[in-house]
Amino acid sequence: MKGSICLYGGPVFDGERLVSRGTVVFNKDGISHVFAGDKPRAAQTSIDVRGQMVCAGLVDLHSDALEKCIEMRPGVFFDAEFALQNIDRRIAACGITTFCHAVSFADNELGLRSCEEAERLVRLIRQFARSGKSQVRHLLHLRCEVSSIRTLETAQRLLDERLMELISFMDHTPGQGQFRTLQSYINYYTETYRISQQEVTSMADQKMALREQGWQNLVKLARSIKDISLPVLSHDDDTVEKVMFVNELGATAAEFPVTLEAARAAKDCGMKVFMGAPNLIRGCSSNGHLRAIEAVAESLCDGLLSDYYPECLVQSPFIAHKTLKINLEKSLRLVTSNPGDYLSRRGTFGRLFPGAPADVIVVDHSGPWCRVTQTWVGGRCVFRSDS
Repeated sequence: MKGSICLYGGPVFDGERLVSRGTVVFNKDGISHVFAGDKPRAAQTSIDVRGQMVCAGLVDLHSDALEKCIEMRPGVFFDAEFALQNIDRRIAACGITTFCHAVSFADNELGLRSCEEAERLVRLIRQFARSGKSQVRHLLHLRCEVSSIRTLETAQRLLDERLMELISFMDHTPGQGQFRTLQSYINYYTETYRISQQEVTSMADQKMALREQGWQNLVKLARSIKDISLPVLSHDDDTVEKVMFVNELGATAAEFPVTLEAARAAKDCGMKVFMGAPNLIRGCSSNGHLRAIEAVAESLCDGLLSDYYPECLVQSPFIAHKTLKINLEKSLRLVTSNPGDYLSRRGTFGRLFPGAPADVIVVDHSGPWCRVTQTWVGGRCVFRSDS
């Protein structure tokens, strides 16, 4: 096969099954063969991975790491294109082959989270993804803040242009969700952005005043989304009632539920539940909410998301496997086929099978912390580290 690559000599995880020794053959057109046994087949290039794991590329449904790369410190901004090119290479080294940028649309937030900046960022990411210069697959996850009145018009325009793959509804109004109390909201913003308590209280008052109208707008947006069958997630759910409400709106997944009750309610409604990989690795939530390890232990978690730290994603299934003694196949699905299947009904992301895109990684998991040594996207090597 012209331009074919053969990876052999180690365990292979195809998104569903893990074999102790396997071989994967592919080229730029996709996967051609996946089979047990490590004898290399005819290929233009054969690579012995020497006991390292060959795995389906990781699928990340939610990361706002680009925001962090643009605004490295509060009020310290870098050029967005510069940041995007840098994080593209960083993501490749993390073994993430499909990366969904979580871009936030809001009216009353600090930093990058405004409708104008968010739309500009969406168009820049889409342009970069189509340029042929990116190392990994860049997709878009639009986050719609409930208290943003202008989000409806902007999101509808981007929806009409088919510029997004995912959309989520989030409510950062104090008194529920991520900020269960007004004081927790005040503490976060005063400590993060070094602004006065009076300024934060004013922001909170504006959010609460706009909340009812904002939810009415999102109900309208939800009707438009149903027409194109776009996956809808709900962010930071905290109660059974909230889960039932967003499920009726069309949400099919709960990301980062803040209570065990909300996670259970989501599963009872037939929704997927996605938790944060940083939460799992640290063993706790940064806000003192539901621990990802609890959700995984109770079989409530369908997938893990890098959230704000892309390097955590590849570590998380191995940490879950070691900590909870759960089947490694099951934990690896949390970062490959499970989120991949949610993203695409065709089930092509996060899986290795003949005809699937050749998104393949090689992972050295021999030490206390694993590391990615090769990343292939569309049959092209975008990262390799032999040391």
